[in-house]
Amino acid sequence: MSLEPNTIDILRLENLKSGFESCRELTISASLEPGQHLAIYGPSGCGKSSLLKVIAGLMPAKTGTMEWQGKSVSQAELGWWRNQINYLPQDPVMGGETLLDVLLLPWQLKACTAPAPSEQACKEAISALGITHSLSEDPKSLSGGERQRLALARASLLPRPIWLMDEPTSALDKNSRDQLTDFLAQREIIRISVSHDPVWYDAAEFKFDMGAENE
Repeated sequence: MSLEPNTIDILRLENLKSGFESCRELTISASLEPGQHLAIYGPSGCGKSSLLKVIAGLMPAKTGTMEWQGKSVSQAELGWWRNQINYLPQDPVMGGETLLDVLLLPWQLKACTAPAPSEQACKEAISALGITHSLSEDPKSLSGGERQRLALARASLLPRPIWLMDEPTSALDKNSRDQLTDFLAQREIIRISVSHDPVWYDAAEFKFDMGAENE
């Protein structure tokens, strides 16, 4: 299945598959530019999350290639590639004793060379996603939806142009989902997401149905 906007830019996926697809012949090809969203959907067990992990460089591709800004994303370039992406799993790692610790984790792990954000920038990041807790609060006190939004706030502090999101709305209510949709629409980032939420994936410019070949 091929999804090709009229652009010569940025992120290209060509005949990509993880090998865990429920339909063995299914591959994805796409070309995405900043501000665009590709939503991957389909029934449980069809290989959506595995495909997202391949795109994130966490699993080798069974077939296909990726190219970013004209440069091939290969095994030798994974360090460079992972500094281009925010990978947001369904159950995000918090990695801190306070909300501020969680937000600053990439800098504490020296996973980002850009200057660390100020405390004010961290407050603004969580506020933009409807989190009203103090930065000194323990993240264990947050609900599942708040932890998802905290991870998204952390991603927003990182200067990375590609976001890969696994079920980003799974623990969100309608208002929080709409707030997240508006938040991401304001950012000039490439978004690839896996979702079971029809409202979420119907809003994407490009869609890839991993169950289509099984119908």
